Amino acid sequence: MKTLRLFLLLIILSQPLSCLAQNYSLKDFIVCPIPKMDSKEWYEFNHASDKEFVFTLKNGKIQVEKYKYNPNVILDIPIGKLIGINRGEFGGGLYFKPKDSTQQFFVNGKNINEIRPRFFGGLMMLDKDPLTKMLKDSKLIQSGNANFVFKFNDSICFMGGVAHMGTNYGSLFKLKSIHNSFSISKGIKLGDSPSAMNIHKGVLYIAGHKGFYTIDKNWQVKTVFDDLFWDGLYPTSVVVLDRKNVFVTIRGGYVKINLENKKMTLYKAK
Repeated sequence: MKTLRLFLLLIILSQPLSCLAQNYSLKDFIVCPIPKMDSKEWYEFNHASDKEFVFTLKNGKIQVEKYKYNPNVILDIPIGKLIGINRGEFGGGLYFKPKDSTQQFFVNGKNINEIRPRFFGGLMMLDKDPLTKMLKDSKLIQSGNANFVFKFNDSICFMGGVAHMGTNYGSLFKLKSIHNSFSISKGIKLGDSPSAMNIHKGVLYIAGHKGFYTIDKNWQVKTVFDDLFWDGLYPTSVVVLDRKNVFVTIRGGYVKINLENKKMTLYKAK
């Protein structure tokens, strides 16, 4: 038995690393009909948690990688770091970690040290949670999930929401930072909790929990699709080549959207 194990180990070690790593491409997906909600075909996607991917662009070509859950995003600003936390129904928030911890900071005129998590939407975590260490010396700016923190249209933005147990909402906020003061705009309401986003040629593309939206340079929200079949299929990324080629990865595959004729094509992971 020991000899057999040693033999198998030698075979594995003799293989090049490229043979051990899994590479993916668009060839690993096939066209299929769009399923009806709660149908047998829909549940095949819903249960395909081992087939979740993200698309990115590299030199104009789509790269396919396995999806990895990350509850936080970070944006560097001159006076420190903005940290967005999204724990879904367990809450989240937008936090600020200053470079100078001795300085006083204010949010909409209120001392940042006086801001407390909301009862609904506030972040819940244990002392042993890795986020506890990451958020050390940081201050809460606003309670509630902050799925994304990014720059858009010459503004710092953060966007978040919740989709859980029949609740589904989302908002985008603009954040201004002047010296030691932050100001948060009134939220721009979305029709949905944002799941994935991308910015292309001055337009923000958002894949929500069950819909697809765009926001233009005038901050106008347009609902492209609502009540889509991917409600419960958890979009993970958005890639835009042009208006006729918009890609949204979902559990079990991806959707190709043509915004010109508002048509969708579903691709299932093999």
